[in-house]
Amino acid sequence: MPLLRAERRSALDRFFEAALLALLLSGFLALASSGELDPFTLSLTALAFALRLALALKQHRLELPAAWANAAVILYAAFYPIDYGYLSQDFLAATVRMICFLTVAKGLTALTNRDALYAVLIAFAELLAAALLSASLLFFLFLALFLAAGVATFASWQIRLGTLHTPRALPLSNSRFPARLLLTTLSAAVAILVFTIGMFFVLPRTARAALQNLVSSRYHLPGFSGAVRLGDIGAIQTSSRTMMHIRIEGPAPEILPYKWRGAALSEFDGRRWTQRGSTDLLRLQYGAVSLPVRGHLRRTGTRLRYQVQHSDSSLDTLFLAGVPELLESSLPTLLRHSTGGLRALGDHHGLLRYSASSFLPASTGDGAPAPAAEERQLLLALPPLDARIANLARSLTANESDDWRRARRLETWLQSNLAYSLEMPTATPADPIAHFLFERRRGHCEYFASAHAVMLRSLGIPARVVTGFQGGIRNPVSGWHVLSASDAHSWVEAWIPNNGWTTFDPTPASGRPAAAPLFARLAHLLDAADLFWQEWVMQYDLERQFRLATAIDRNRFNDTAAPTLAYRFEQARRAAALWLGRYGLYVLLPALGLALAWVLTPWLRARRQQRLHRARLAAGAASPSDAAVLYRQLLTLLATQNLHKPAWLTPLEFARVLPPSPAATLVAGFTHTYNRFRFGADPAAARQLLELYDAIEAALKPPKA
Repeated sequence: MPLLRAERRSALDRFFEAALLALLLSGFLALASSGELDPFTLSLTALAFALRLALALKQHRLELPAAWANAAVILYAAFYPIDYGYLSQDFLAATVRMICFLTVAKGLTALTNRDALYAVLIAFAELLAAALLSASLLFFLFLALFLAAGVATFASWQIRLGTLHTPRALPLSNSRFPARLLLTTLSAAVAILVFTIGMFFVLPRTARAALQNLVSSRYHLPGFSGAVRLGDIGAIQTSSRTMMHIRIEGPAPEILPYKWRGAALSEFDGRRWTQRGSTDLLRLQYGAVSLPVRGHLRRTGTRLRYQVQHSDSSLDTLFLAGVPELLESSLPTLLRHSTGGLRALGDHHGLLRYSASSFLPASTGDGAPAPAAEERQLLLALPPLDARIANLARSLTANESDDWRRARRLETWLQSNLAYSLEMPTATPADPIAHFLFERRRGHCEYFASAHAVMLRSLGIPARVVTGFQGGIRNPVSGWHVLSASDAHSWVEAWIPNNGWTTFDPTPASGRPAAAPLFARLAHLLDAADLFWQEWVMQYDLERQFRLATAIDRNRFNDTAAPTLAYRFEQARRAAALWLGRYGLYVLLPALGLALAWVLTPWLRARRQQRLHRARLAAGAASPSDAAVLYRQLLTLLATQNLHKPAWLTPLEFARVLPPSPAATLVAGFTHTYNRFRFGADPAAARQLLELYDAIEAALKPPKA
């Protein structure tokens, strides 16, 4: 049996297969948009879809024997426990790969109605997995596509099943049939979406937390979960994925100059930094908690108030600028590390969102007292390293008089003599720090910070590596500053006598090029839309619904308070009225023209088709289909006189049951002539049809008064 077969199918069959393929594709795209598919699974499934689309365009069918597909499914069922238990060791990751395999094995080779049912179930499984994994606006777009494809699939499926017993009941070869079904499908999908969005704001979700329990603590971004291996931060920096949004209260620069501190790592084994120290539990009272950071003797400098919203569910570390004094969040508890880092405790449902007040110190240090003996020993500990590292540190700082100058001298040397690069080493060296300093002489921030901390420790200066983010570019559309994965950063904190923990950043400027203005504007619009999705969809719960309802109710009676919700609505209404006053005519006239064309185009097309059919009949070059069109026009004309032809009567039977009248006699003659032309191929009957039709039309016209 050939694997590929070319065949011509009806318009309904092609529409059904296209709708089913769109259903599978939208589910796969929703799953792929989560970013959690491994490259091999993503590439293989995308290649299978591309092959299936190419075959569909050429009207070819891939007919694999059912035994092959069933055998492949059975073999993968045996492989699934191995994947779950030994390879991925993650239930959701293994299940997602199985769904993608089933999409290729069963979904893209559907032949029978049972195969189509399997394909629908697989597509639904794809969408359900995407709902658990994705927090992006793209999920909503692919959900809308999935909904439209689902309506089209089930509608065409039912029509297709109904035609199995009545094959002539529908004009399946009519090219307008799929267009009408597609229009009905899109209208139904849009109506469902509009209704669902309205119900969403009335009834906030309650099942999301239960669903996320299936995938709690699935992923932790390396470098922000208490440990970082050399190379982890550099791998993060190669991505442009948005990680956080930050809104500064009051005036703020376009690019934020702040470091957003996450975790401080103290223990180093030569390849990996690990967080060590004690932790305590912070309980938020009425959504707020004071942060008296251990050891801080004073808070000086400028107070900064800001809001932070994470865009990645793997970020459970809180990122704060300067010296924080107050934190506000809906989280009930926080875990605070002795180094000052904060982390959300347990499984927090949704993305982290919090507000904070911090001091940006005027000096570089925080005035903390010297670490205790045990902590100091940890901050000076070093694994066996290349002796050249300590020798280099001593030679560079031989002429410096204090620890601050020594630390600054090493920082300057690293910035000036080594190059910044995101390229990873091709092989793992025995001593990564020595290889970075003396052989490769280039790397990303993680290597610079690690080398600086190691050299400081070799000089007896307590030091630790800090991971977090640096910067933030303002989005003029939303007003929030955006921090992407490429803003991930590492720097050093060293304890300096009489100054406390002092920040040093030995990494030179990366020199990343700025985005083109056109693409930057497009990125701003997409980012603002995604932020709205996160705030009003992903984070929309009963508390947010209550706040929204309270604000609306309060502003009904307080229109003067600014910037209240009612005030903003009024400002928007006035701006819209002003815009319509200026440009409304330019929008209204084209809209009226399009509406008029929408209404008149079918009528004009029908009139044109009628003229073409009449011209062919008059010229004697007509086909039986032209006669059939003229007969349908006759039935329409008779319907205006309440003379309707039942579907079970033949044309001759219908002519016999008409009430006696001159018009009925003409209809009987028209019917006989119609049968002579259509079934007897009598060319002389074509012109007689036109004459009889015109006579019937004249006979049915009411007499003039």
